[in-house]
Amino acid sequence: MSDPFAGGAAALLVALVLPGPTQITVSVSPAMLAGSVTAAVGLFVAYQAYRGYRRNDSRPMLFLGLGIFLVTVVPFLVTMVLGGVSGVSDAVVLLSWTVFEIVGLGSILYALTGA
Repeated sequence: MSDPFAGGAAALLVALVLPGPTQITVSVSPAMLAGSVTAAVGLFVAYQAYRGYRRNDSRPMLFLGLGIFLVTVVPFLVTMVLGGVSGVSDAVVLLSWTVFEIVGLGSILYALTGA
């Protein structure tokens, strides 16, 4: 039984199917990098607060973790998700971002004063 791709047929097939080397360029703005780092650190701190809540059954730690998550992670996600959707105005992104930050700060305030 003979191999159909024997000799130069395989090289010709590869040359026809696979394009030549391509270059992929990824550009990350300093603002996106800073937002990503802030969201990652905020997620870590919120997780540590959640662990403290679970270990000590401390209600203030729960609200502190929730507030940190709402202030650091959610606005970044809203900006990335809503900012990439066509038809969504910058005002909607800014308004939702601001609402999450206000609710998060309220949660932190509640954790520190009244929980």
